Amino acid sequence: MKGRKRKTEGGFTLIEVVVVIAVIAILAAILTPYITKYIDDSKIAKAKNETQVLGATVVNAYKDLGRWPNRQNAANDYTLLYTGTAAPPASLFGAAAGWDRSRQDTVDHHLVTNSRGYPATGELRWNGPYATTIPLDPWGRAYVINAANFTTATSPPTPVWVLSAGPNGVIDTTISNAAAWSTPAGDDIGYRIR
Repeated sequence: MKGRKRKTEGGFTLIEVVVVIAVIAILAAILTPYITKYIDDSKIAKAKNETQVLGATVVNAYKDLGRWPNRQNAANDYTLLYTGTAAPPASLFGAAAGWDRSRQDTVDHHLVTNSRGYPATGELRWNGPYATTIPLDPWGRAYVINAANFTTATSPPTPVWVLSAGPNGVIDTTISNAAAWSTPAGDDIGYRIR
């Protein structure tokens, strides 16, 4: 039997497995911060794009209707429009002043369907749908529009914004003072309609 070779089983030794796992763990530790940074940046870019698209959609409806798309009925208008199906919680607005949440409505009722009784005929009519779907922001929260300021008579007019609360999940932008700001506050992401 001295002339026969001993047959060995193929496979990895414990040391080889440990070395491979250690190399993978080191690479993961090095690359994870870079990857998460790109994910965060892409969410911010997506929110910027979606606020611009939603703002342009609102302006298109205004051009057709001859009024801003925030109608509740002939006597009242909605003061806050939001995306999604559930009204945004009060905690979304944090300490931001000026947000009138007394009459809230989903943007879908104004831009996707004519659920609020805009005229269907005539020169100034609802000519939608203006959007097929209106998304939540990349963090799963509603985009909000300070619709009360569509019709405020301040001089200069109080800006109307489409806003995302951004990564921290709280609207930081105060909308009660027309001259106090020209960009969203904190980490809010927004597009100014007017």
